[in-house]
Amino acid sequence: MPAAQKLLYERFFGFGLSICLRYAKSNDEAMEILNDGFVRIFRSIPGFIEPAAQEELSRLFMSWFKKIMINTGINYFKALNKASAIRVAETLDDTEGYARHTDSDQLAYDDLVKLIQKLSPAYRNTFCLYVIDGYRHEEIAGMMGISVGASKSNLLKARKNLRKMLEIANAEKV
Repeated sequence: MPAAQKLLYERFFGFGLSICLRYAKSNDEAMEILNDGFVRIFRSIPGFIEPAAQEELSRLFMSWFKKIMINTGINYFKALNKASAIRVAETLDDTEGYARHTDSDQLAYDDLVKLIQKLSPAYRNTFCLYVIDGYRHEEIAGMMGISVGASKSNLLKARKNLRKMLEIANAEKV
């Protein structure tokens, strides 16, 4: 079993880290969330129900994996008595889309993730859950233990803060 776990970790490390970076304020925090997420995945694999149609296996597994990583990120901040979220690109759900990105796309993505990591945890998590991961405000409110109005307010403020940070970053490049 350890060999299979190692193979799974190596295969999905990058995908998992890209999710965790959106919910963390630093690379170290993202690695902690990622490793906690893999522990949860290893413990939960026996409960993963394999679909009847094998062509659905990859899609369902990726969805299941992603949900565990997102919930691990949220739970990490709940344990610290914090709540937050972010968004970077709409193509993040498409794992094959990662291969189509150019080096300059990755650089822009990395820069944007760094800006998102500067948001407060509540703004960062709400932004990620809504914009990147596609959750509705009602779902976000339930996951984070806040009101629907607070979720909407956090998203609005996160976008406003990101806009300011992007304007400052662009002005510094000129």
